[in-house]
Amino acid sequence: MNAYYPHLFETFSVKGLTFRNRLFSAPNMICQMDENGYPMPDMIAYYAEKARGGAAVDREHAASNPRSFCLDWTKPVAVLPYLSEIAMAIHEGGAIASHELNHAGMYASPAANHGGEPIGPVDFYRDWDGVQVRAMTEKDMDDVAEHFANAAELLKRAGYDMCLIHGGHGWLLDQFLSPHYNTRTDAYGGSLENRAKFPLMVIDRVRERVGDKFLIEYRMSGCEELEDGLQIEEAVEFAKLIDGKVDFIHVSAGLDPEEPQAVRTHPTMFLPHGVNVRYAAAVKAAGVKTPVVTIGAINTPELAEQILAEGKADIVAMTRTLIADPHFPEKASQGRTKEITPCLRCLDCLAGMQTTEHFQCSVNPSAGRELRYRNFAQPVGKLKKVLVVGGGPAGLRAAATAAQRGHDVTLCERSDRLGGFLTFTDYDDLKIDLWRLKEHLIHMAEISGAKILLNTAVTPQYVRDNGFEAVILAAGSLAAKPPIPGLDDPRVQHATVAYTQLDRLGRRVAVLGGGLIGCETALFLAKSGHEVTIIEMLPGIAPEANWMHKEGMMQAFAETPNLHVRAGLKVASIRDGSTVTAVDADGNENVLTFDSVIYALGLRSNMDAYESLFYSAPQVIAVGDCLRGVKPKKTREAMLEGYWAAMRL
Repeated sequence: MNAYYPHLFETFSVKGLTFRNRLFSAPNMICQMDENGYPMPDMIAYYAEKARGGAAVDREHAASNPRSFCLDWTKPVAVLPYLSEIAMAIHEGGAIASHELNHAGMYASPAANHGGEPIGPVDFYRDWDGVQVRAMTEKDMDDVAEHFANAAELLKRAGYDMCLIHGGHGWLLDQFLSPHYNTRTDAYGGSLENRAKFPLMVIDRVRERVGDKFLIEYRMSGCEELEDGLQIEEAVEFAKLIDGKVDFIHVSAGLDPEEPQAVRTHPTMFLPHGVNVRYAAAVKAAGVKTPVVTIGAINTPELAEQILAEGKADIVAMTRTLIADPHFPEKASQGRTKEITPCLRCLDCLAGMQTTEHFQCSVNPSAGRELRYRNFAQPVGKLKKVLVVGGGPAGLRAAATAAQRGHDVTLCERSDRLGGFLTFTDYDDLKIDLWRLKEHLIHMAEISGAKILLNTAVTPQYVRDNGFEAVILAAGSLAAKPPIPGLDDPRVQHATVAYTQLDRLGRRVAVLGGGLIGCETALFLAKSGHEVTIIEMLPGIAPEANWMHKEGMMQAFAETPNLHVRAGLKVASIRDGSTVTAVDADGNENVLTFDSVIYALGLRSNMDAYESLFYSAPQVIAVGDCLRGVKPKKTREAMLEGYWAAMRL
C-alpha cells in the first residue's frame, strides 16, 4: 500500500492485464506529424516521457482531423512501424499502451477525408464553411463500424493493449446518441435505445474483431451541458447498455465543437476542480459494474485520492496535468508533491494548437519537445558562478535550472519575498493554480542548491566583487502609468495592491483597464461582494487571452451580476481618487463616480537592471520584462526565457 495515496496507487488487473495504479493518461492531440499524418520522432518521445512518468496507461489520439494521427489500415506497411514504435516506447516506460479512435462525423474536415463530404446522423449545412453534411445510411453505418474495427485490429497488430472508442463530446457516435444532433425519425432516432444502436454496433464490431483479451475503453459524455442535449439520466441508461461490452467507461462532459460547452469538456480556471466528477459518480451509483473513469480539471493527487476513496470513480484520467508534469505519478507516489509542476488550466496547450498549429504548455517548456530538449540539455562543459537578478517566475525558473545543471548559483531579490507579480495569488482563490505554481517555483529554487538572498539590490560593483561569470537579468516589469490626471493620487492603487486593501475599497469599485489582469481582478472583487465596473478604451476586453480562457471568463462574468463592463471608453481624468471622466468614440464625456478606483493599464519593462548591469560580467542574458522596447511577457513566456537562459550557460 502506498504511504501517501493508497487508493490512487493501488494496482489492479483486468482480463490478466495488470495496471500499476489508477491514474490514466487521457488522450490529447499534438501537432508533430508529417504531411502523411504519421508521427515524427519528437511525438514518439512525448509519449515515451509520459510513460516513464508513472501513469498506468499512456495513449495516442486518432480522428478524422488534420491534426490527428492517421490510422490508415489500408496501408499497414506504411503505418505499422510508427504505431509499433509508439507502443514500444510506452511499454518501455512501464505503461499500458492504448490509442483513441474517433470520427468527427458532421464536423469532419473534407481535407482529412480526401475531399469527401462529411457524414452525420442528419443532413446538415455547415454555414461556417459552406459544407453540406450528408445523413448516414445503414450502409454508411456498417462501413464506419468496419473502419473502427479495422483500426482497432491494426492497433492490436502493432502491440497495443487497448483502444479507446470516443463516443462523447459531440463527435460522430455522440451525434447519434445525443437528442441535440439526432433528429432522425427512423430506427436510429427517437428513443434512447434507437439512438444507441449505431454506437453499440461499433462496439460490437470492434469486440468481434479484436477478441475478448484486447481491452476496449469507451468515452461518453455524462451530460452535454446543453438544454436539448444528452442529460445525465439518459447517460446513465446508456452506460448500463454498454456495461460488460467494454472494459472501461470514461465519463466526461460537454461538447467539443460547441464553444460554450467546450470549456466544460476542458474546464477552465473559472470552474471548480473536478467539476465533472459528479457524472462519473452518478454512473457508479447506478450499479454499473464496468470500471468507471473520471476526468476533468483534476490536477492534484489529493483530489484524485479523495475521488477514489469516496467511490465516485474507479480510475482518474488526466490530460493537461500530465502535460504540465509527465512525472506527476512518480512524484506523487513518493510524496514529492511540492515538486509537481501544477497545471494552470489556462488551455494554452489546446487553444494554441487550434489557432496556430503549435503545441505548447505554459509551465512545461519541454512538452512536445522532449527529444530536442534532451539533446539541448547536454552535460555542462564549464561550470560557472552565476548570478540571477530577480525572484519572479523567470528568475526562479532560471535559478533552479542553472543550479540543477551544476552551476554555482546565487539569486538576489531586492524585496523581502519571492514570486514577483505572482505574490497577489496569496489572496485570490480564483488563482489557486497560479499560487501553486508560485510555491512550486520557490520550492524548486530552494532545493536546487541555489543561494537565495532577499532584500538585496545588485550593483555592478556587487557583481565584480563576488566574481560572477554570468548574470541572468530577470528584474521583471513595473505597472504602466499613462499620463492620466489623477492617476498619481495615492488613493488610486494598482490592481495587484488592491488585494491587500479590500476593506478600504468601499462597495463601488472602478477597474481601469480590461486586459487579463484587470478582468480577473475585477472578477475576484465582484465575487468578494463589491460592485465592480471595468472601464476599457478598446471595443472589447482581454484581447490577449486565448479563446478558451476567454470563453470561460465570459461565462463567469455572465454569472456575476455585480460585475459590469464599459468598453469603448478612454479615461481622461480621475478626480478625488473616485470620480472618473471617460470619453467615448464620439467624444462624449461620461462622468462616473465610485468609492474607489484601481488600475491595470498594462506593464512596462523594468530597464534599470538591464542598463546598469548588462556589461558587468563576461556573459549577461536578459530575460522576461527587463529589455527596452520589449513587450512585457506573460508568466509562461517569462519562465520559458528563464529556462532557455539557464540552458545557454
